[in-house]
Amino acid sequence: MFPDLYILCGIILSMSTVVTDDFMKDLGDLSKLLLEFASVNRATYIDVNRTPESDTDHTVMLAVVACAVAATYQPNLDIGKVAQFALVHDLVEVYSGDVNTIDFDSVDLKGKELAESKALAKIKAKFGKTFPWIHETIEAYESLESPEARFIKTIDKITPALCHIHTNNEAVHDSFDDPKAFENSVNKRQAHMADTYAHDQDLALEIREILLDGIIDEKYKYHGEVRSES
Repeated sequence: MFPDLYILCGIILSMSTVVTDDFMKDLGDLSKLLLEFASVNRATYIDVNRTPESDTDHTVMLAVVACAVAATYQPNLDIGKVAQFALVHDLVEVYSGDVNTIDFDSVDLKGKELAESKALAKIKAKFGKTFPWIHETIEAYESLESPEARFIKTIDKITPALCHIHTNNEAVHDSFDDPKAFENSVNKRQAHMADTYAHDQDLALEIREILLDGIIDEKYKYHGEVRSES
């Protein structure tokens, strides 16, 4: 039975105008790219043993959290777009690498954008003919023209806080010796987000503020300091 099935599949494939040798090669290359994507580590951890969070760990968390929140609390959003943007939002990092943005003041935003632009061009050149959905979806996300793209961009800045609360804030301690410096960095990024891509993302901004407010409190306690009320 099985040999006959394999023969039948082979006949169907040989008759296909889609499943060509080039298609199969590009499919193999895409699967390799995704496995390499899984090996890109972030500055955050997934456990108290300081196991780095991978880009695939992050992508899955973002996709599920964003879809769950949007489906119930922002039904005006197209959940299909939300899921698609979440899946590809960091894919360029397979070539550009991840940049530690926990300390917002230390981030070279222009350098990061340039590296990611070059990575996107590489993805487009490699897969644009066979799988144009990939670069087209990344481009639509990065344009931030749709509310779904801005929603994902904002929720993306929530997921590190979710990791911190499950890992004793170890990644925060790695980046900051001074709780006040951490608080200032958090507030500066929050203001930057509100002034730019998150200007219409009140819910996501509120979630981020609540999460990070608790992490800031814990950071002060960790250093034996009292947080100012101002």
